[in-house]
Amino acid sequence: MLLNLVNSFVQLVEQCSVTTKIIAATTIIAVFIRLITSKRYKLPPGPRPLPLLGNILELNGVSLLDKLAEWKERYGPVVTCYIGPKMVIVVNDFEHLNEAYVKQGSDFSSRPLLHSMKIFTDDFKDIAAAPYGDVWKYQRRITSQALRQYLTGKQLEHRVYETLQPIIENLKQESGAFNPHRYMSLSVCNVLHGLCFGSTLQIEDPAFVKLLSSLDKISDGIGNGFIEDFFPPLRWWPTKKFTELMTTALEFNDYVLHRLQDHKVSFDPNNVDDLTDNILLAQQQALKEDDFANFFTDDHAKQILIDVFAAGLDTSRQTLDWLFLVLIAYPEVQSKMHEEIDRVVGDAVPSKEHRSRLVYTEAVIMEAMRIYYVAPVGLPHETMRDTTVGGYEIPGKTTILSNNLSMMRDPKYWPEPLKFKPERFITNNKEGTESKISASRHDGWAPFSLGHRACIGESLAKLELVYIVAGLLQKLTFSFAEEKEGKRPDMGNSAKGIAFLPKPYYVKVTSRRK
Repeated sequence: MLLNLVNSFVQLVEQCSVTTKIIAATTIIAVFIRLITSKRYKLPPGPRPLPLLGNILELNGVSLLDKLAEWKERYGPVVTCYIGPKMVIVVNDFEHLNEAYVKQGSDFSSRPLLHSMKIFTDDFKDIAAAPYGDVWKYQRRITSQALRQYLTGKQLEHRVYETLQPIIENLKQESGAFNPHRYMSLSVCNVLHGLCFGSTLQIEDPAFVKLLSSLDKISDGIGNGFIEDFFPPLRWWPTKKFTELMTTALEFNDYVLHRLQDHKVSFDPNNVDDLTDNILLAQQQALKEDDFANFFTDDHAKQILIDVFAAGLDTSRQTLDWLFLVLIAYPEVQSKMHEEIDRVVGDAVPSKEHRSRLVYTEAVIMEAMRIYYVAPVGLPHETMRDTTVGGYEIPGKTTILSNNLSMMRDPKYWPEPLKFKPERFITNNKEGTESKISASRHDGWAPFSLGHRACIGESLAKLELVYIVAGLLQKLTFSFAEEKEGKRPDMGNSAKGIAFLPKPYYVKVTSRRK
């Protein structure tokens, strides 16, 4: 097989132009020089790589998730692999991830400068993909301050309530079986659209239809990632998939840019209504500070908004897709949530005062995020210096991947890991004659990552999911549209790469109260 591969490679090179041959030769020489001059490290074990290609042939036609599971079984919790000439360390369990991202967080806090992210983020002017440093710290700090304003008062709960009312009415009007995907997406979209831009969209709004189409196209098409990120010559000759998805992503960016430009026209520093206004206010203040005057352009402001709006929208809407699939697959779980919501909230607006008592509801959300985690491979980190994890030596500038799905289904932390059991997040603490029940954080549950690069929107996402779920179940019952002869929904993954998405399903909705 290797001989055939070499012969095919030689034939391919012979057919190339002089420029391509020069680039190929330069790449080979650079890799060879690096191999013979680089320091030897005690690396984690892993599959044997091929020259230049690494282990990429093993991923041909195979989901990265399946291959990572195979490698974990064979090599252990920390694995070395190569995607092309690029070395990647994969962390498969919570213990070692906590060691790396929390205990040695300063060593693992940067991001690899991926070509795809450079395009999408205007040369890393965002928060999520930007390298670790003072500019990143500054942007994260001002964004966190802005987000906290929506978590301390009642703005978020009222925004969710107002967002859900027209959606609930639309759901009630669905007379037969329907796919709830666009409604789940609209509920999250309007919460974040209102928070970021101060306005909402309708289910048939062309802007929403285009946004949903763009997000679905990216989620469905990303596969195992972009080969252009690991084979530099392909950046001059990108694949059709890369070109199409980058075009779609940039169209999404343009949407956010237009909202930002509209806000700049009407901006009043004495009347700050939404996150965009907060960002513009912070931009004005930054221009007065010499240290950051050049690091808060309109591109920076746009990218911060994209981080909050796009990232929060995509993961939360897909979480809701899984959650409501779980609720029609386990109607007894939905019944218990109905009972709790009726008892705790009644006809009131679900709010922060109710959250501490919506124990079972929040536990169901956490359990759905554990088993059906929509981002099973976390955003890549990069080591900032030579370091260690699990007793192995990791060179500086090495890409680190976290196998989140594996650790959140690890029987070490989760007995019967594939069994849907919300009670595992609930503890009973007897105080005198009363029993107090509370949902608690659990080792091994890290859907928002850990350490310095943990998701900036974690608190917002968890709170909005509780409000949305409670608000929908307060008024509606969801049932499986094909519930006959014991048939149950298909809980399998529909994605073929690094995403974890439910297959399309159909529900029926009945009203519980006006």
